[in-house]
Amino acid sequence: MSNMYFDLIAEQFNQRHGLDMMIKHGPSISWTDEIDTVYALPCNNLPKECEVLFKRPRPGHFPKPETLEYAKKGPVFFIPQGHPNSHPNDRKLQWRLSTTLTEQALMFDFTEIQLLVYILLKMLRIECIKPKLGDNFSTFHIKTAMLFTIEKLPPQTWHIENMVFCATDCINTLIQWANHGVCPHFTMGGVNLFDGKLSDADRKKLEASLTNVKKDIMCFICNLKMDMFGMLVLQGNVYNTKQKHQIQALAPIWGKIQINTHNFIMIMNTQANVLNVNAAVVYITNNLTNLCALQINGSELQREAADLLLPFVYGTLANIMASTCIVLRQPVAQGIINLYQLSFECDLMSGKLKYASMLYSSGQYDQAADMLNLCESLLGPDVGFICGSNNRSYVCHSYTFLVKGLNTNTVDLLRTSYTSCIKFCKHELPCVPEHLQYEMYRTHTEKDMEERNYLLELTWMDQVVIDNVPFLYYLQYLVYRKKDNLPRRLLAIFNLMDYFNKGLGKELWEKSKGHVDTALHVLAHCWELENRHDVAWHLYQRSINMFPTNNIAWVHLIRLFRKYFCEMRGQA
Repeated sequence: MSNMYFDLIAEQFNQRHGLDMMIKHGPSISWTDEIDTVYALPCNNLPKECEVLFKRPRPGHFPKPETLEYAKKGPVFFIPQGHPNSHPNDRKLQWRLSTTLTEQALMFDFTEIQLLVYILLKMLRIECIKPKLGDNFSTFHIKTAMLFTIEKLPPQTWHIENMVFCATDCINTLIQWANHGVCPHFTMGGVNLFDGKLSDADRKKLEASLTNVKKDIMCFICNLKMDMFGMLVLQGNVYNTKQKHQIQALAPIWGKIQINTHNFIMIMNTQANVLNVNAAVVYITNNLTNLCALQINGSELQREAADLLLPFVYGTLANIMASTCIVLRQPVAQGIINLYQLSFECDLMSGKLKYASMLYSSGQYDQAADMLNLCESLLGPDVGFICGSNNRSYVCHSYTFLVKGLNTNTVDLLRTSYTSCIKFCKHELPCVPEHLQYEMYRTHTEKDMEERNYLLELTWMDQVVIDNVPFLYYLQYLVYRKKDNLPRRLLAIFNLMDYFNKGLGKELWEKSKGHVDTALHVLAHCWELENRHDVAWHLYQRSINMFPTNNIAWVHLIRLFRKYFCEMRGQA
């Protein structure tokens, strides 16, 4: 089987949907620079090449017994990549074994000092070795040397006072490998990590460079410029950097988990959009059943994934069922309210805001106001914001949030301190404020269609999607307008304006990230209701300046012109 298999599928996908973009980085195939996606085939059994991890003699303190048990279950993959030294015809038929999940588990077993030494070695590579060898001597070589060094040295050796000693021992290992021309793989036998990376001349350069660093290592460390590491060493404050590097390691993982959750809901809503309401309920209920089964009988990772996804599915199902009640002018049943309550744990406030939107749409303004006030009270410096929408994605973490994350279980962190954009499929529209429903119909002209592609159609463009904070303030404005509470409704407008002038909203505005156009549209609607049509016109125009195509603001401008300016001409 050719390792070009996935490339061919991607090319056929592009042809079928009229796409001309495909980004390749090694074995990665993606449609955006923001994500590397590697398609791989899982091994049913642990390959014999990977048994070396369990058979070679070792002191026993590393890896941990539970990590070895995890590795024995065989999270190993075939990656579509040939050997760089093979003949081009042979290379297309070669697949590379990958133990990336085992390596990740081993990295998570690093102590704080081991992580610090690893970061130090990476800095030395970038500033002292990379100028001579480029990326042919890579971080993966350093990580491999670290794993062998941790396995060899006694645990009590790894203290802050011994940081330089441990780094030097690791460099000694690399020097020996460069001298012999062999860099062994930690989890696989018969693999030389120098093959296809370093020529004989490069290995000699590497050995000389590493020997030079080893001879005067303190001088090299004190001269490190990255993160002012050298200055921190001179001041005796190296240990204070460990928290920063822990954060740098964990933050992308939190963001990726939440973006994948976002994509799951987007795809579910896309499928529901092509079904009638009864079929959509059946489809979403089946999703719910499958996730409940994983929650009970799945692996540990599957149970965690189900825990994160279930509340989102409960919220979508509740909204569709409540929409039917609103259309039929019936009260929302208690069973549906119970589903909403199960959705409150999807993240910090997405489920609560959906519930508040339903309360507003069904005329329950007092209850809606209470729920919105609760949501507003949850905002603070320890909240992380995220959006995974294609071409609009962003991840925004405050330092307070990141520090909190170091001491919080991942699932709990994503539920209590993260909030993502809110998504509505077409069957949820009766639970959405009328003006916001326009967002589902943003494509009108041939140019709009030309600008769209299958990936966008598959995700958010045929749905109503809005970021949490502007939706919160917009709902507050609508609710307090219905309650005839002038001070609170004006406060909601000013809060929405502040969203664009400072903090997260200002950053998204400047970078055209998130659903800033939709936020502008709801702010414009607030000013329309205040009879400030000139301000609304200006806001719609700003939205078009940012996103000239697939923007419902064109329709709003036409509507404003017909409704107000034509009336003014008639009166004149």
